[in-house]
Amino acid sequence: MDFSMVSLSCTKRPTLQSNPRVAHEIWEYCPNCTQSCFSIAEKEALSIVYAQGAMAFDKSGYYDAFVYDNKPSIFSTTDRDDHALKRRLISHAFSAKSLEQFTDIIQDILMGFVRQMDKICFKEESVDALVWLNYLAFDILSDLAFGKAIGMVENGSDFVAVQTSASESNHLHKEHAITLVDEREHMAAVMGVLSRPLRFLSRFLPDPFFIRARKATLGLGDLARSRVLQRLNFPVERDDMLEKLIAARKVGGEPLTQDQITELTAEAVTLLIAGSETTSGSLTAILFHVLNYPLVYEKLLQTLENAVTSEIPTYDEVKNIAYLDAVIDEGLRFHATIAIGLHRKVPKDGIMCCGKFFSGGTELSVPAWTIQRDPNIWGDPDIFRPERWLEQNANKSYLLTFGKGPRACLGRNLAYLEMRLILATLLLRYNMQLQSDELVTTEGFTHKPCQLMIKLSRK
Repeated sequence: MDFSMVSLSCTKRPTLQSNPRVAHEIWEYCPNCTQSCFSIAEKEALSIVYAQGAMAFDKSGYYDAFVYDNKPSIFSTTDRDDHALKRRLISHAFSAKSLEQFTDIIQDILMGFVRQMDKICFKEESVDALVWLNYLAFDILSDLAFGKAIGMVENGSDFVAVQTSASESNHLHKEHAITLVDEREHMAAVMGVLSRPLRFLSRFLPDPFFIRARKATLGLGDLARSRVLQRLNFPVERDDMLEKLIAARKVGGEPLTQDQITELTAEAVTLLIAGSETTSGSLTAILFHVLNYPLVYEKLLQTLENAVTSEIPTYDEVKNIAYLDAVIDEGLRFHATIAIGLHRKVPKDGIMCCGKFFSGGTELSVPAWTIQRDPNIWGDPDIFRPERWLEQNANKSYLLTFGKGPRACLGRNLAYLEMRLILATLLLRYNMQLQSDELVTTEGFTHKPCQLMIKLSRK
């Protein structure tokens, strides 16, 4: 069987049945992309594939598909030294102190979101919560990444003005920004399973998928670059994430070079994709499961009512609520935002993993969804039970939402900050009724809901 073609077909047409978890029922070591790429659904593999320190594996060429304008970001770089440098430049922007400074920015955008939800309540209409959570997450990340929210919440739309790069006609046009993110992420997931020659050839294929994806890549890059340039050309005194990223690259007050601007744009694109889509998708899934489990809903609501006195929850009020965190962790486990395994390359001397030898250069991964639904780890994996995270034997090492090892996601604390505030706000302010008892999802690189229709009313 040609596993590269199987993987391409599964990724290009994302469905639940395409996920490696189904294949793991057939193969102990599931051939993932090619016969030199394996997905290992064994918890013992985690400490090997995502090892720390001198034993750490490098990222594989899979991530080259996520590179923007030939400038790898902290997510897509496969070079260990380059990653260490980028991490030093970026990590301060994600520190606990920095995140506390961002809470006012998030609070302001959340207030605008609440005003829009109140209008929907007045109209007594059903609403797709996924759409509005997309708008909210995108506005928060664009504000932190570019210094100004794109305005999706205020406009009730993801249709935004984008300045085309100077190499073309340098004019303004409009794009559906969330569609750009979706298609860019989908294209990268497909390209990641292709060999380098096939990736090159895909640029010239008349296939509508690749045509749309190429346009999405250019559009998203134009969006990010135009916003970065606007901030550089018209600087403001504002302590946000973009300011910290700019300051980390400036030397002696000199203006940034074109190379540095491209690098900054690559990081901004990564922030938008990783921070908006994953957060909104995770929140949508968590909200569905909370509403679908009445006992969980009642317990969480009572917990929040006892802890929060503000009309709109503040971060100080929600940052240490154990049951709220347990609900979020259980939602992340149950949904598995990154359901596939994150690829790593075996060192040149090879490695023994779970009783099998893998030669140097082989790509290994451990599928998050399969681990997070393993009955040998969780006992009752198909039950949404937040209380498991409050038990003495709770083990977060098997929760893989933010990856593991030296390449784990820096945005973890920011994501929790957003999810705590948004979930608490929705539950305390609104009565919500599900319009469907099923959450339909799709999978590309990320695992995301298709929609979540709910009926809202004010409390």
